[in-house]
Amino acid sequence: HIHIIDAELMGKGEKEKKRAVAGGLLLVLGIAQSVSAGTTTVTYHVDPSYMVLVPANTTIPFNEESVNYGKIRVEEAQIEEGKCIQVELISDKKLKNQSGKEGEIPYEILADTTAFTKARYTTAGEETVLGITIDRESWKKAPSGSYADTVIFQISYVDATD
Repeated sequence: HIHIIDAELMGKGEKEKKRAVAGGLLLVLGIAQSVSAGTTTVTYHVDPSYMVLVPANTTIPFNEESVNYGKIRVEEAQIEEGKCIQVELISDKKLKNQSGKEGEIPYEILADTTAFTKARYTTAGEETVLGITIDRESWKKAPSGSYADTVIFQISYVDATD
């Protein structure tokens, strides 16, 4: 556009050329402003994710009535509003004699002083410290041998209101 205007202004005064060039630029800018605009929406979805640490295998020393079992700890949590992470303990809470002999040693898994069955978590860093207790009488009644039990920590993503 400017080259055409310059060609038309040959022989005119410098002041007139500047006005005409400025007018030509305004014309170009006016055309650019008449372009229509649209809108778009940018969306992103974060899937829920979480990482929960549970106690590792542990050995209970003979005749110990109370031992630290570790803790359940939420390491990472990106969850939806109204949802939570539920950790439920599944066990018959009886150590069974592994040598094939008769014999069981009942025990409890506690969170503080209360039997632990399940807990709910919503944020990273939340934790529950667990302990195992075996009463003295149960130790005394147990035949010699190795004892074991399987403890399952079932982790679920559930509605917080259930």
